[in-house]
Amino acid sequence: MTSTAYTWTLESFTDTIHRGGVALWAWSPTRRLAQLDGLCRTFWDTPESVVSIDDLFAKVHPEDRPGMELDWEASATDPQPYSFDFRIGTGPDARWVSARGVGGDAGQVGEWVQAIFLDITDRKRAEDAEHLLTAELQHRVSNMFAVARALTAIVAREAKSTPTFVEDLSRRFGVLHEATALATRSHTLEQGNVRLRDLAERILAPYRHGANIVIDIDENASTAPGHVNDFAMIFHELATNSAKHGALSGTGALRLQGYLEGSDLRLIWEEGTAPPDASKTEGSGFGSRLLQQTIERSLRGRFRRTLDGRGLHFEMVVPFA
Repeated sequence: MTSTAYTWTLESFTDTIHRGGVALWAWSPTRRLAQLDGLCRTFWDTPESVVSIDDLFAKVHPEDRPGMELDWEASATDPQPYSFDFRIGTGPDARWVSARGVGGDAGQVGEWVQAIFLDITDRKRAEDAEHLLTAELQHRVSNMFAVARALTAIVAREAKSTPTFVEDLSRRFGVLHEATALATRSHTLEQGNVRLRDLAERILAPYRHGANIVIDIDENASTAPGHVNDFAMIFHELATNSAKHGALSGTGALRLQGYLEGSDLRLIWEEGTAPPDASKTEGSGFGSRLLQQTIERSLRGRFRRTLDGRGLHFEMVVPFA
């Protein structure tokens, strides 16, 4: 009779858990050394199988390191199952891992505390995307009311009669609706590259009448369908902020420049009058975090914002393919 029992080998076991994103490691609290298997070495970006615990700690994201160190030390003595998450590295490519095991004597073999690392990067990024979407929706609703008030005030200052006021305001709201839809629609509806000048013109159209706006973007500066939403969101966010606090509220001039520099695209948004309440545009709110996430993570670029007596200067550089 043929046996149907499956015999596990160390090689087959290790290969199976590695395919599931699970890595094996052990560490010595007395010698402060860690032993890492092959997948662990990939996680920590090190060729060494035995490394200093302190060298590993140095690779942990600064925001996560203090809590991670406390949890790590506690795992050597606390006789309870544990699970703590942290990032290895910084920036948009940081890897999320979850350290899991049982503390105390149950988790030790001799001087070595044994446990696993689980790659949870995809889950964490999905959670971040969901949280960002919810916060963005709340942010946009709030912004729409603020922009509506700002546009109403602008039109009221220029209106000669009630009928012209109603007609002008209705037209601006209609264009604003189109621009907002453009900034939030699915990019799958796009066919071919989109010129950034055309995109900026459409986003800024509601503010054209009565505002000093100059758009000077290179004709060759364009974006692929997959990033139309990103650039639309950036222009829309900057315009919304300006309509509430800056040049588009009727207090100054706006100039938007864009040009190619080798393999990079540089965009410069300048407002010639400093906002009356600078604290609202310093870059600490959700809108600024949204810009940072879009430029740094989605577009793989960088940006700089300065605000002084001369006005607001926003500059971003992203790779141009």
